[in-house]
Amino acid sequence: MGRRGFLTMAGLFALSAVVALSFHLATAPTILRLAVGPIGSDDLRMAAAFVQALNREKSSIRVKIVLTEGLAQSAALIDDGKAELAIIRPDIKLPVKGETVLITRRFLPFMATNAAKGIERVADLRGKRIGVVSTPAANIELMRTILAFYEVPLAEVTIVGLLPPDIPSAVENDRIDAIFSVGALSARTLSQGVGIIRQAWGPDAVFIPIREAEALASRNRAIETGEIVRGAFGGDPPKPVDPMTTIAVTHRLVAHADVDDNAVSELTRRILSQRSALSSEVPTIQGIEAPSTARDASLPVHDGAIAYLDGTERSFFDRYGDWFYLGVMAMSLLGSGAAALLSQASSARRRTAMEGLTRIVAMISEARETSDPARLLTLELEADAILAATLDNMARQHIDDSGLSAYRLAMDQLSRAVVERRRFLLDTMEQEHAT
Repeated sequence: MGRRGFLTMAGLFALSAVVALSFHLATAPTILRLAVGPIGSDDLRMAAAFVQALNREKSSIRVKIVLTEGLAQSAALIDDGKAELAIIRPDIKLPVKGETVLITRRFLPFMATNAAKGIERVADLRGKRIGVVSTPAANIELMRTILAFYEVPLAEVTIVGLLPPDIPSAVENDRIDAIFSVGALSARTLSQGVGIIRQAWGPDAVFIPIREAEALASRNRAIETGEIVRGAFGGDPPKPVDPMTTIAVTHRLVAHADVDDNAVSELTRRILSQRSALSSEVPTIQGIEAPSTARDASLPVHDGAIAYLDGTERSFFDRYGDWFYLGVMAMSLLGSGAAALLSQASSARRRTAMEGLTRIVAMISEARETSDPARLLTLELEADAILAATLDNMARQHIDDSGLSAYRLAMDQLSRAVVERRRFLLDTMEQEHAT
């Protein structure tokens, strides 16, 4: 094999290596950083459960947790490019570059008071003291948003930040007239909160609806509408007696808009498939739900999540079929080029090996015309050298059977020409000597 042949084979091996590397990169696990916090939160427990599940399954998607101090910092890491995923609450901070993958929890804020306080609607809170369960602290800002919508001046209310255990003492000491809490109705924390409210106000606890929730949500895309169903807070008679309109806020798993659609589709599929299995470990996982995939949704949904939820995700061949086609074409072209080069190299070797045949033809003419017996011996020695080279080329497969037959015929002709010419010269010399 000549130099060109080696270069061609090297090119083939290099292309094969590129294809193998491309396949490896295409099928290697994708690692995504998930910003979530703070330590001890339900969001972090939920994230840890999914990370462990993905690792156990050896999923093509792997998640690395990046601990944060809270929801606001988690959202900021998306825009800063320090995380591809984050669990956020849109009304606290909505990342500019973040798009929804799944709703991890839905919270229905509610207000409660005592029947003796005479508070039946939000507008009645003027001049009142409102205890806000300030975990997270942004719940106070949400309360202010509600008051502003109902045109209740902040100067006419007193907002008192509380933790759930502080509510009974605040009521007993008459420090508050109403309580505002944000919680998921299915969550253990809300059940505890409702229990504390009942402990504080007893059976006379009254829940205040936010009847204009739809209008409020239309002004703030981070807020949605919700309904607390009859009896959601338990009791007999059930509380509330009738379904109660309120607003809703959500915790969302968001992904940076630039994250690959296929990776987000796979992540969405994995999380939803593991939801039931992990709910016994982390009950809050039961609250995971799919977002609306409508194009006019208030908060954008990642195209990868839409593809999975709407059943339009692309298969492996759909994603990489063009590359496989181009690879096959490239291999075919390179293979054809290699075959042409190898054929050209083989032809060149055959031409070189057959050069001796041309010399033999010339030697035949010379043998028939020479008058020097010594020259005939020289021609025989040269013919022997050509024969040795021909045998060597035959061993290297530089000459095929037809070429070897041509050499055999030419050698026979040369041998006959030398013999006949030598006999002619001897006869001539004898005649001259006789004369």
